[in-house]
Amino acid sequence: MNFFQTRGVAGLAATVLATVLASCSLATTPSQVTAVLRLKGKVSLQDLAASVRDPSSPRFGIPYSPAEIKALSGPSDEDYNQFVTQLTSEGFQIAAQSPTHLWVSVKGPSSLFDQVFGSNIQNVATQGQSGAGPLRTNLSRVSPPARLNLVESVTGLDNTRRSKPRYIQRGKLTATPGGVPQATIKTAYGFDPIYQQGLSGKGQDIAVATYDGFNISDVQYFYSNSKLSPGPTVDQVTFNGTPTYNENSAMETELDAEFTGMMAPGANIHVFASATNDDAGELQIFTAILDDNRSKVINYSWGDCETNVTSQHQTEMDQVFERAVAQGVNIMVASGDSGSDGCGNKTTVADWPAANPDVVAVGGTTFKQNGSQISETAWSDSGGGISGLFSLPTWQNALGSPFVRRSFPDVAFNADPNSGEAIYTTQGGQQGWLVIGGTSMAAPQWSGFLTVVGEARQKSGKSSLGFLNPIIYGFSASQRASLFNDVTTGSNGAYSAGPGWDAVTGWGSMQAAALLNALIQ
Repeated sequence: MNFFQTRGVAGLAATVLATVLASCSLATTPSQVTAVLRLKGKVSLQDLAASVRDPSSPRFGIPYSPAEIKALSGPSDEDYNQFVTQLTSEGFQIAAQSPTHLWVSVKGPSSLFDQVFGSNIQNVATQGQSGAGPLRTNLSRVSPPARLNLVESVTGLDNTRRSKPRYIQRGKLTATPGGVPQATIKTAYGFDPIYQQGLSGKGQDIAVATYDGFNISDVQYFYSNSKLSPGPTVDQVTFNGTPTYNENSAMETELDAEFTGMMAPGANIHVFASATNDDAGELQIFTAILDDNRSKVINYSWGDCETNVTSQHQTEMDQVFERAVAQGVNIMVASGDSGSDGCGNKTTVADWPAANPDVVAVGGTTFKQNGSQISETAWSDSGGGISGLFSLPTWQNALGSPFVRRSFPDVAFNADPNSGEAIYTTQGGQQGWLVIGGTSMAAPQWSGFLTVVGEARQKSGKSSLGFLNPIIYGFSASQRASLFNDVTTGSNGAYSAGPGWDAVTGWGSMQAAALLNALIQ
């Protein structure tokens, strides 16, 4: 059984919890719980990630496979097999196992988790998101028993936090596409010379990390109607149950799949849609994609504000994102649509997980043209700022005060709904074209670009690119002047755009042909 066969329980936003607790008594009826157990590793994923980035390391630029991670970090086969046998003897069902042997998904009644791990799981509502099960919290510290000494942590006992899509709708469905035409975007950002070279992302894979069900026919219609050549393919990978259709989530998923394929028209798009939108679901999405090990680019257009994320979940996702770097995978994350106010409550809080140092955060611009030249300003709602959770990565050391902790975004692209682009989707049972904006529009177009870079490097006999951020922060100012469209005007509230890097648009948008050539080198 592999990680694509896990099952979970849906969740809601963490901010709901306080209201629920205040308005109803805690239910005590046992419920079925699926949790992800992370096992202790011999070599840390942080060390593996560091080795592929270190020029003095023999692994520099050579990503690890899941099998290598298992051999280097996972427990011995004997210890692991004994551990799995012990789990079943305790009464747990094994729902899924990562081939790295570092994550195991188990299922059982909440009372069993309480008995074995010392938790105190309480239902706080009869149903969670989409009516998939009870909303629950855990009131006690988890303490794995000595007989399960391989367990490092347990995720999934609390399912109250929910990630949010990062798109903004403009207008209503129409019979024909509106907004900025695809051809205009591709020409303005410098994609035409790339396609003229015969590059399209052919043979490359992109993973879309998302939640709930979607209409794959909408995505396929977008590809065919847009006359994309040679034509992307799209499929759905089921890994933790069958997702329930949700129109709002579906629009996000279709946007991500359509725009990644729009920019990489020869790529294979794989949609990994979690059946549950909660901490365990977020962990399961990325573990499933990295276990699958086809895609060197992952698009994630969902998020939250940092203060809604528990320290335990942060720790869990740190491991997963470090694993992505070790495997040579770039995770392109929408930086948020609330400006510097990541929580939307008139505070200055960073976005999750855009501010994680192991992902590439994509901010937003307002797209304009001045004759044949692109002219962008910072989109006022582009997520960006300074993380309260993460230290400053070494590749950002030159940013200077006040950017003394991890600061984001790293790059940017058109995101203003007033200069929006059209997706094909379903609303109220009707199919049509819809103009949207948000950093959810920006991230997948960067994902498509990096996928074309992957094809170009492969054709040049090069290995996969590896983590983008240390590369682009390592360029000189004169190099970046010809590789990026530097956005120097506008603000997102607390931060203003300016020459060079800024906490609204990062280094700016790509001059695609020039940046691709630089990244081949």
